[in-house]
Amino acid sequence: MNNHEYRLAAWLAAASICVSVQAEELETYELQPNLVVTPGRQVESIDQSFAAVSVLTREDIDLSAAQDIYELLRLLPGVDLVRSGGPGAQVSVFIRGSNSNHALVLIDGVRAASSNTGAYTWEQIPLNQVERVEVVRGPRASVYGSDAIGGVIQIFTRGQTTPYARVTAGSYDSFSAEGGIGYERENSRISLNAGYRDVGGFSAQNESGFSYDPDDDGFKTANLGVKGAATTGSYRWTYSLLALDSESEFDQGVSDFSQSFGALGFEGRVSGNWAYQLLAGYVSEELESDFGFFTTGFESDRLQFSWQNQYQAGTDDTFNFGVDWYRENGVSEATWDESRNNLGLFAIWNHRKGRLGTQVSGRWDDNSLFGSRFTGQAAIDWAVGDTLTLLGSLGSGFRGPNLNEQYSPGFGGLFAGNPDLDPESSLSAEVGLRWRPQHSSALSVYAYQTRVDDLIAFNGQDFQAVNVDEAKLEGIEADYRLSLPHWDLGANLTLQRTENLATGESLLRRPDEKASITVDRRFDNGSWLGLEWAYTGERSDFGGIQLDSYHLLNLRAGWQFRPAWQLSLRGDNLADEVYEPAFGFNAAGRCWYLSLAWTP
Repeated sequence: MNNHEYRLAAWLAAASICVSVQAEELETYELQPNLVVTPGRQVESIDQSFAAVSVLTREDIDLSAAQDIYELLRLLPGVDLVRSGGPGAQVSVFIRGSNSNHALVLIDGVRAASSNTGAYTWEQIPLNQVERVEVVRGPRASVYGSDAIGGVIQIFTRGQTTPYARVTAGSYDSFSAEGGIGYERENSRISLNAGYRDVGGFSAQNESGFSYDPDDDGFKTANLGVKGAATTGSYRWTYSLLALDSESEFDQGVSDFSQSFGALGFEGRVSGNWAYQLLAGYVSEELESDFGFFTTGFESDRLQFSWQNQYQAGTDDTFNFGVDWYRENGVSEATWDESRNNLGLFAIWNHRKGRLGTQVSGRWDDNSLFGSRFTGQAAIDWAVGDTLTLLGSLGSGFRGPNLNEQYSPGFGGLFAGNPDLDPESSLSAEVGLRWRPQHSSALSVYAYQTRVDDLIAFNGQDFQAVNVDEAKLEGIEADYRLSLPHWDLGANLTLQRTENLATGESLLRRPDEKASITVDRRFDNGSWLGLEWAYTGERSDFGGIQLDSYHLLNLRAGWQFRPAWQLSLRGDNLADEVYEPAFGFNAAGRCWYLSLAWTP
């Protein structure tokens, strides 16, 4: 066995121990749509969170009939997505105009991005394994450390115990199947979910692409997930395992990708007002690409431990503090093999009295390769009346260079890494309001400005990685929700400006404006009918190219024709609009997907 296999075996053993734990009662606490845990590492309502947060639940996922998470995230305010081709092609996520590696990605509390690139492979996450997504816009480095300059996206894996099955077929020779089973009793629960997807696809690039090949670029992927919990007395164990394997074709090549993930948690109390959580996590991934005339191979893994505490001091004050540690390893085939450790200490103070709330947080990180960084954040909210709340915050952030930026030898000496790189740093200011005139409707508006310094770019001698660029990001986000007995309406608007201060040009592939509207009609028998409209404005791309704006109109519908049986239909790009998500790359035309689902 290699180190990866030993660690995965250890996680499987730990999970099996958790399953066998005998308990007197199980706390099956489930987060509701209006509750979040990601902004402050504790359970709180969205209305009392000091951050701009969007939540996608399993109900939202099922209602959308979406085929992957890309179709869901692109409807959120302040979040821009670019996919270079069809399903399985690389997806970049930009939060509030920041870079794609400025968004910290967590899966069940565990850092999930590659140690080599610092980015997360959004195109690979299987939607059938997702129970919930929380998207926090704005810096959270004082809570989580490196990477959380633009925000944090946390994925909670699926853990239902009722059996289900679903098959889907549609355009571009698409077929998928998924299902799950589970077991639950008074003191324990466990669930097993699996899925498979095969897409014939279309050509990722058009004639303007740098490696255009008119053949179809397909995507195949399979996944398996286990999740459970057990309680003994006042202590609770949680665990989750996820494994996926995929093959993605692209013009002139093919990539094989595999990822293994594990999380093991333990919750308890020191006293009635002092609770703590222990979390151990492990992520490993392998990527091999064949470009026809050369091949590449990358491996990375991360082992993580966290100890977190919540102390309630009276009725007005809460202290949240703890320690995070992780070790990262990265390997590039036949070129470099490096590791590094990171230790983080954090503390968060929440004070709420009457109509005024304040939060102050600070964190110190020490990395074995790039040194120490301190980040802090202060926030305040004021309930002006029973329906209106004003907010403001000021926070710093940083992103440590990834292993590729530090150690890559480049190509023939060009585009090499630099072990002397400093972390990128940021300072963000934000003001906002939340207005809830009645229980069924809510409006939130946020305005922000972020300055990012020491951006890493391959602009040195022979295009070596150096700290050189500076950027300014500013914008306004507005989001409205209305829920009536049979109707749901959602609308949001994002206006932003991104600027590379060294050149005065806009950052690539980020539009100055975007908007979306969703309207859904629900019927008493569980059926529904809905429409999505999304607009993306003009944006810059490499070589001074200006990409045109585009509109998308999508259909989502479901028919509950038997108590346990349901048909759902999704139609994407109903107007069959032709557009380029990135210069030289194609996007899907009009396409349809029909699903049959069984849930007893």
